[in-house]
Formats: sequence, structure tokens, C-alpha cells
Amino acid sequence: MRRVTRFPALIAGGLLVAALVAASSLVFAAEPAAEDAVTFAIPDVWPWAYENEAGELRGSLIEVANRLSEKTGIPVIPRLRPLRRAIFELRTGDVNFSILFQNPELDNEAVNVSPITQVNLLLAAMADSEYPLTLRALKGKRVAYIRGTYLGDAFEQDTDVVKVPVNAISQALELLSMGRISAILASDHNIYRTLAAQNVSRDRLRYHEHVPGQKGTLYMSREALRPEAALRFSAAIAEMDADGELHRIFYGKSASVDEGDTLLSAQ
Repeated sequence: MRRVTRFPALIAGGLLVAALVAASSLVFAAEPAAEDAVTFAIPDVWPWAYENEAGELRGSLIEVANRLSEKTGIPVIPRLRPLRRAIFELRTGDVNFSILFQNPELDNEAVNVSPITQVNLLLAAMADSEYPLTLRALKGKRVAYIRGTYLGDAFEQDTDVVKVPVNAISQALELLSMGRISAILASDHNIYRTLAAQNVSRDRLRYHEHVPGQKGTLYMSREALRPEAALRFSAAIAEMDADGELHRIFYGKSASVDEGDTLLSAQ
């Protein structure tokens, strides 16, 4: 599967500047100091972000948020939230930022600051199954997905498959092994990390690339704008991308999933 985290920094920066210029007239009169803390709503979805048994926040998105704080000197307060609540708080301005899969609706409702990673959205089934792994072929069959996640327009608009929302891919894998669903739709990052945490080979499943290159994006709330922080975060993301740090966080042996942290601690 392709694993891509490289982005044209100049394009991302140009889009950000344009968005901030358009919004700046609303906030610059009362703009906070750059050193003031910013809040992040982080979706509570393993292994992206979770609380371990010791009560510590872990996961790839937590690591990214902490590194942005370290690289810019801007204090970041991460708030672990159910996915739908994270989106709600971004929309209402209860937080300044969130990291979510890019989708057209959020692009209109929030400021798209910068892509952080690209993942492939996969349809997965048991390796010994034989039916085609496409939405069309899965008509009438049960497909599990993380509740509230944007997984591309085709899935959003599909009314033929039976959509089964779950809170974690570990739950979906259990349903799949029991024959209660026919497929899982999720990111390669989530599926592969979950299998690794269960000491299960990737070969246990077979895969079909449903959406290649789905972006995970840093969004800023239009109701709680922090443009000076957004610009510094964007520059830090470009540096982390250029030196391979983002790739290590999402696909390498990073601290995004610690040894000893279990799937149970994420549910």
C-alpha cells in the first residue's frame, strides 16, 4: 500500500495565508498573544489518540500536537473527545484547532490550515473470503466503520451497503471474525496498528484500496481563530514533513503506540 506524507509546503502555506486573510478582519482587533495557549479537540479513536491505563494521553495525533507545541513554543492543551464532539467543538469555537480527515463540509465550516498525513482508506475482509471488495459488490452486506468518520463521498452517499458504526477497529475485527459483518472500511494506519497491537498478521485479512491519499488535516475554528498560531503550526508541519518526522509518527516505530498500551485502554 502507498504511504505518503509529503506535501508541497508552498501550496499549503499559500492556501493558509489566503484563508487567514479572508478571516482576519473578524479577529485581529482582539488577537491574543502568540504565547497564549491554544486548545485542540483530538478525536478519541485508537490508535490516533487515546488514554492509556495510566491515564496518559497517547497516539499519533497526541504526538503531533505535542511536537507542534515544542517546535513553536505555543502551549497546546489537547482535549480528548469523541469524534462527533470534536467536530462540534471545532464548529462552535469551543476549541481553536482539531485534526480530522479532510472533507468538503469542514473545508467550508473551518479553516484548512495544513495537511498532516495521507492515509489510504481500505476495504478489508477475511483472507479466506472471495467476494469483491467494492461498495457496489457489497450491496446489501454489512460494512463496519468508525462512527462519525468521513470516509469519502462514495461511502457518504451510498445507501446500498448496511453501514455498521463502531467505536474502534478492534471491535470491527471481532465482528468480522465472527461473520457478523462482511467488511471493514478504515484507514491503513488504523487497521495495521490494530492488527499489530493484537499480534495478528496483516495476512489475516485481504484489502482493496477504496480511497488513496485521504488527507488528515489540521483545522482551525472560524469561531475561535488563532491565525498567528496557525501560521507557525503550518511552518512546523512543513519542517516535520521535510525531515521525515511525520512519516515516522504515523508509520514508523514511534511513540504513537507504546509497548504495554493495550486496545482495552483505548475503549
